[in-house]
Amino acid sequence: MSFGTPKNCKKRAGTYEKELSEADLENLKATHKNKSREAFKYMTESGEKGRSQVLLNERFIDVSITEGENSEDSNATSIELGDIFKPLSGQDRPTLTVVTEGIAGIGKSVLVQKLIYDWASGVALSEYDFIFCFPFRELSLLSQDKKEIAVAELVKQYYPHIENCGSLLANEAMRTLFIFDGLSDGNLEVDFNKHIVCRDVSRAVTLGNILVNLVKKELIPSASIWITTRHGAKNIIPPQYISRRTGIKGFQDQGIEDYFRRRCENQQLAEKMIQVVKKQRNLFFMCSVPAFCCILFSVLKTVLNSADVEDEIPQTLTEVYSHFLVDLILFQEEKLEYVGNELQVALLQSNHDSIFRLGKLVFERSWHQGSQTVSFNEAELNQHQIKLSLVCGGLCKDITKDNKKSYSFVHLAVQEYFAALYVFLSFHNQKKNPIGKSFQLFEKPSYSQVCKEACESASKDGKSRQEFFLRFLCGLGTIKSQHFLKGLLVHGENIKEKDDSKKIAKFLKKTLQTNIPPEQAINILHCLNELNDISALDEVKTAFKTGTFSSGSLSPVQCAALAFVLKMSEQNYKELDLSLYKLPSVGIQRLLLIANYFTGIKLSGANIKDSGLKILTDEMQKQDCKLQNLKLDGNNLTHKSCEKLVAVLKDNHNIILLDLTDNNIQDKGVSSLCNALEDAKCSLRMLSVGGNKLTTGCCERLATVLKQNKTLVELDLSNNRIGEEGLRQLTEALKNENCALLKLGLNSIFAFEFGIMGTYEDASGAEILCDALKSKNCVLQSLGVANTKLTSDCCGALASVFSTNQTLTELDVSMNELGNNGINTLFSPFKTSHCKLEKLRLSKTGLTDACSKEFQAAFATSQTLIHLDVSHNRFTDKAAPSFCDFILDCASLKSIRMEKNRFSVNGYKTLEDLKKKKNDLQIVGLKT
Repeated sequence: MSFGTPKNCKKRAGTYEKELSEADLENLKATHKNKSREAFKYMTESGEKGRSQVLLNERFIDVSITEGENSEDSNATSIELGDIFKPLSGQDRPTLTVVTEGIAGIGKSVLVQKLIYDWASGVALSEYDFIFCFPFRELSLLSQDKKEIAVAELVKQYYPHIENCGSLLANEAMRTLFIFDGLSDGNLEVDFNKHIVCRDVSRAVTLGNILVNLVKKELIPSASIWITTRHGAKNIIPPQYISRRTGIKGFQDQGIEDYFRRRCENQQLAEKMIQVVKKQRNLFFMCSVPAFCCILFSVLKTVLNSADVEDEIPQTLTEVYSHFLVDLILFQEEKLEYVGNELQVALLQSNHDSIFRLGKLVFERSWHQGSQTVSFNEAELNQHQIKLSLVCGGLCKDITKDNKKSYSFVHLAVQEYFAALYVFLSFHNQKKNPIGKSFQLFEKPSYSQVCKEACESASKDGKSRQEFFLRFLCGLGTIKSQHFLKGLLVHGENIKEKDDSKKIAKFLKKTLQTNIPPEQAINILHCLNELNDISALDEVKTAFKTGTFSSGSLSPVQCAALAFVLKMSEQNYKELDLSLYKLPSVGIQRLLLIANYFTGIKLSGANIKDSGLKILTDEMQKQDCKLQNLKLDGNNLTHKSCEKLVAVLKDNHNIILLDLTDNNIQDKGVSSLCNALEDAKCSLRMLSVGGNKLTTGCCERLATVLKQNKTLVELDLSNNRIGEEGLRQLTEALKNENCALLKLGLNSIFAFEFGIMGTYEDASGAEILCDALKSKNCVLQSLGVANTKLTSDCCGALASVFSTNQTLTELDVSMNELGNNGINTLFSPFKTSHCKLEKLRLSKTGLTDACSKEFQAAFATSQTLIHLDVSHNRFTDKAAPSFCDFILDCASLKSIRMEKNRFSVNGYKTLEDLKKKKNDLQIVGLKT
């Protein structure tokens, strides 16, 4: 990037320091990059020994980043970290304002750190001269002391090595990126409707005003802005000021495994951890959140080193966080190894007051005051008589600014666990209900009532963000939780076997049957998981496997439940058949999101359109996608879907079958698919594009692909208007020695309009095809030419093929008016030993008794014919003896279809008696 000399740079309003020379600027940029690299070289990691520093590049694992108007929308597309500031389509300059959203602990701050480190190391964002990062939590502390501050002073305060900040920021030739990390964690007043306009970098205004003016380009218009936030705070910034929205979805499956392998020095132990996590599906999917991975790692490291491993391995989220709490207390007491139950109880008892009071502080601020992130300082800890050691031992992270410290939990779920633990202890120790109404004097207190009130309140008040709180609250109601935490219970040694979980599960399942939003249904299923109640999940799973759902349409709640169950199931289902159900659009979207856990998906007639296909292809591009077979017939897909499929077919080397029958991809869509088929890594073996309004225009391109593609062995072009010229181009490809095609479908190709297989008067299409089949290079094994207006005149050409062709083993000429004469001609080469035919379909070909003896004459000595279809013809009882002789003499025959003929009851009985003589024979259609 070329820079203008400072004296020629246009200045913004205000008075600045002495201008920097070009040499000084270059030195300053180098110094800033060096200091940034050192500052972000290490990342902080929580563990059983508290928080420690580890090298960023040794621990960092890529997370999934998406781009879209709503980053949580299933339509969002994947994007690389280094690309989030690249120009959008049609732009000639980098994106100016980016907002990145993600749940707590998903890795927003680590991504910021990684990008800055990469920039400082010269491997990313080279277009920026300076990057300045400001965490919102620190800005909140700063605002308590400084009500107003100039942006130049703010930069100087964070980066004291930057000299002449005002002059630097006023230099329009400098490309600067401002990063504001954690908008949802701060309490700054950010108002885009009521703010002071500030265009002077030396003018002091509130920190909220600085942000607003930077985003609105009133202040430093050339600067780019990156803001990270949780979802709840994203609407603070009006959409018209946002150039790009991105979202973080965390670790993919492989990333989860990589985390445990990198974190654990003992690789044998790491593999044990991975197996445990994979088995506990509810924990496995929580591991997409890096912060949870960190907590689970420290828990498993302790548990897997204990004697009674099987009994102690946590199975629910509640059990994980209960173990985490105990591990931290053990570390504080320098008990670094696994300890017995008695000592564990004693340690919990000694820390009861601090734990209870910390939980109360969290509950009151999060539940009653609505604070999303609870933070507190040492003065508040002293005021509430909470041990500082409890907070500092790995439970919380601290932020220090100007010798002032504030604390917040390492993950939102830890915060919500403490809030739930406070309610749990209040009930068991004091018989109080902090959630709502107090218990009456003679009322028998019930913990299930507390949980019920919490769930109803959260639903009524829209407190969906407290889903972790509800899950923990229910999970603490199990006997196992009461025993594990009995050191915190006043009557811990005399715990009665109160199975609150059954009562809690009862009202949860009752709620699941009501008309609730899908998100609430999923949360209830999570709560049932915490109770180890899988009955509701089993019911949904059984309904899916037995096809019960297919009896009617699925509601959004049922779709959510089905998606949840299939995702959590340890069993690998082979095919997700969504064609069984009448699905609402929201249901299709939810179920498509779990398609990558199956080896096949069937969406026949689901009408997902291009928008639904995009959801599916995004899932298919994930590294852990298991899909191999895609049946997408009848979905109103266009060529746009093919463009999405091309990227998948090039990247995902598992896909072997793609059925796009009866869509609307047209020639343009086939052309796109050819781009994938030309790629050497494409693994597609079967492609069906029948009924897609294809014309001759796509055949030349297809023929070119067939001459070089070594994997595609089946191609179905039925019900298209490819014409005689199109057929000629395709058959030329069949003659090529590089063509690997084994099966070609040309059924019902609008013969009245184009006659590609010939009309009643003209058999030119058949001649073209048969000429190709006679080629020594043709390896075609199966030809489906049903309903193509073939007549008896075409049979001579077909018969000539079987006189020389040694590869064709399957022929379907059904629904063609061949007649007895045509069959007599067609059968002539079958009487010799050259014919290798295994499957022959002659349904609806106008056959009568007169040709019945031809079957015995043609196939009596056949050692290859396995399946014969003569259904929907005009055979009567007179033909029964001939068929009996044929069936008994044809040793290789395993099945024959004979339904919809004109046999009487006696005729069918004659054929039925054959099964007594040939046990392995299957005769379809013997009943009238």
